[in-house]
Amino acid sequence: MFKTNKWMFSEKDSHISLQKWQKTVDLMTDLFSAPAGFIVQSVDSGYRIVIASEQQENPYDAGTFIPNDVNIFCKKVVADNCALYEKHATEETYWFDNPEVTRDGFESYLGLPIHWPDGEVFGTLCVMDFEQTDYQRNYLELIKQLRDMVEDDLEMVNNFVQMREIAMLDPLTNLYNRRALSLLAQQKINLASRLGFDVCCLFIDVNDFKKLNDRFGHEVGDNALIVLADTLRMRLRDADIVGRLGGDEFIAVIQITDKQLIDNVLHKIHKGYKTSLAEKNLPSLSLSIGYSFNSQQKEPFETLLDKADQEMYKNKQALKLSNQS
Repeated sequence: MFKTNKWMFSEKDSHISLQKWQKTVDLMTDLFSAPAGFIVQSVDSGYRIVIASEQQENPYDAGTFIPNDVNIFCKKVVADNCALYEKHATEETYWFDNPEVTRDGFESYLGLPIHWPDGEVFGTLCVMDFEQTDYQRNYLELIKQLRDMVEDDLEMVNNFVQMREIAMLDPLTNLYNRRALSLLAQQKINLASRLGFDVCCLFIDVNDFKKLNDRFGHEVGDNALIVLADTLRMRLRDADIVGRLGGDEFIAVIQITDKQLIDNVLHKIHKGYKTSLAEKNLPSLSLSIGYSFNSQQKEPFETLLDKADQEMYKNKQALKLSNQS
């Protein structure tokens, strides 16, 4: 994970698009008709503004630092780890020494904590106004959604850093290995649960792969696996997650708009693999594929994987029986 005691923009290898965050904050302030909005990061020594909205009346710029001993709105959000909506700050004695109120003239503050993937507070997303406000419930829900988008970015970058620190790719096929696959697949499942789209886990196994190795040697077997990896890349979308568990077992976690279309996906994989093997002058092979869909509830990737594995095994056994008859 990122070292949380470093400022975001001091990370030499940051993979967060600060331009995207800038657009998010500017959109938020426009929708709230507010003069100022911010993403603020908290560390032990204080608070630094990572993103500041670009309205002319905003008194703070990105990079502004506020020491930890200064009483500001964001300090309370971080300390309490919960949302703060102050409609009329000048009526509250708690803010009598807050320079945002006494010096800058802010009257209203709405802010939420932003969290690192491990739950630690990263900082705040907030919108401020010089006038008293009374935001309706849909505005409060809006800022929560924007906060969730920022947290999604932190999670994706954290996952990227984790995968960069491990051997994330299978050396033979250049697909994700088991550890990287589990990490990315769970992230996609969590996102699907929150946004309400369907995810399907495919468990793909090469039939009679051991016989192929025994008859033609491991080099031919390796080439057959490489062809399958290339087939999955070509037949699935860039946004789909494809990995190799090991041996002749492959996994794909795909987003699908209609569950009825899964047969089309499987047909493309089967046909594509058969065609590619022939083009490479490799022995003909078939696949057994099982699949499972995510439920309405967020569930572990391993649960989907087990279900797809069981379906794959049933299909493999059915194929063996049909070949014997």
